[in-house]
This record gives sequence, C-alpha cells and structure tokens, in this order.
Amino acid sequence: MMCLHPLFLIGAIILIVILNIVQGNGEKIRKMLPSTIVFFLMVILFNSLLTHRGATTLFYLGDSRIKLEACMYGLVMGLLLVAIMFTFASYNDIISSHKFLYLFSRISPKVALLTMITVRFVPLFIRRLKKITLVQKTKGVQLDSGSLIERIKNGMKLLQVLLVCSLEDALQTADSMQARGFGVTKRTTYIRYRMERRDLYTLSYLVFLLITSFIFSYYGGGKLIIYPKVESILFQQYDGIMFILFMMFISLPIMMEGRVTNCYDLFNQL
Repeated sequence: MMCLHPLFLIGAIILIVILNIVQGNGEKIRKMLPSTIVFFLMVILFNSLLTHRGATTLFYLGDSRIKLEACMYGLVMGLLLVAIMFTFASYNDIISSHKFLYLFSRISPKVALLTMITVRFVPLFIRRLKKITLVQKTKGVQLDSGSLIERIKNGMKLLQVLLVCSLEDALQTADSMQARGFGVTKRTTYIRYRMERRDLYTLSYLVFLLITSFIFSYYGGGKLIIYPKVESILFQQYDGIMFILFMMFISLPIMMEGRVTNCYDLFNQL
C-alpha cells in the first residue's frame, strides 16, 4: 500500500513475472494470464460504473457519468490485485507447509496450523471434486448434459459425496493428531533452518530499503493523488528515488534465484 502508483505497480508486476519465470513457473503464469486479465478488466469496469466521485467527466453512459478518477482508481486496484496474484504464485513455489509452520508455529501454533489447513483446503477440494466427477460419470451422473433440473440434482449429489469425504478426512486427521500427542508438549521440527551470515546481510539490506522507502513515502513519494482530481502520472519530486528503492527491494529475489540457477547450470556443465 506504500506505492499506489500505476508505474510502480507495472514495474512490480514485470519483476514478479520475471521471478516466476526464473523459478520455473512460466507455464503457471501463462495459464493464469487469461483469467487474470479478465479479473483486471472487471475491477476497472465495476469501479468506473459504481463510483461517481471525481472532478473529470470522460463521457456519459445513460444517466451515469464515467469519471477519469474512478477509472484511474480501478486501474490502480486492478494492477495491485494482479501483482498480489502473481506474488502468491511465487510464494506457493517457495514456502512449503513445513517452512510456514516453522516460521509461525512458535508465535501462534494454533493460528499457524489453521491458516495452513485453510490455504490447503481450496486446491484439495478442487482436486477431489474432479476425481469424484470422473467416478460419477461412469454411473451416469453428469453435469454437462440433461435439463437444468437434472444438472442441479447431479451437482448436489457430487457436493454431498465431496462433503462426506471431507468430513471423513477431517476426523482421520483429528484422530491422527491426537494419537501423535499434538499440543501436549512444545512443537519440534524435523528440519531446522538456521540463520547464516548471508541471511543477516540480506535481512539488513531489506530493512534498510524498507525504512528508506517509508521515509520517502512519508514525504509523498510513490503515491498518485487520484481524488478529488487525478494528478499527472509522471514522476514528481520524490517518486524517482522511491521507484529505484522499490525496484531494488523487489529485484533481490530475482538476483538470488539467478545466482543459484547460474551456479546450478555451471555445476551440471562440470
């Protein structure tokens, strides 16, 4: 939220896409791209139609006035959501469930476990629903044929089977956790991640950039004033310095991943 500026967000999206490509997630980004573009355009469209704040009227759509400020705010929000979606594509590739629990279980074990289960919940449901749909097709239960009432009934049958399977798995998970003594003693981890000297250097570098960015953000850097009247999209007083700091902050994972990739390729060549 520090850099709500279209040029900042476009630069961030480009770097995040490059990071995903370096990590080997190019195919995942390509599959996400159509739905992401549709989602991005819907954010701009709905914000332009539902928000009538602003001083600059672009045109009239019936009785509604389409404002430049509403379109610009929708553009910024759409770019922000696209950046978040691409960031989580990289996050899912880097942070496993073991790493997540290792980071947050000492702070709040129950909240960390609940968060991990919740994040795992949706993709697990989707995979399980696909399997159930394939099995039910062999029994004549289909969602792509028949009348609307028949398809609704078949969909309810699939959801019923999915709910029963999920409840059974939840009971098995609870019994397994109780049998292993979950919560009885302090949690231990099988793999330990230790802070090395390079990690401290990297953390210091990020903290320095973050503090410096906060200082320039306090003086208005990296922000585009939209309401009541949108200002120029070109960089103002501190925007240039803020942009450099912002790009340096985001590009660090790319440099680290690129270094690891080059070392790995060099090792394979040897």
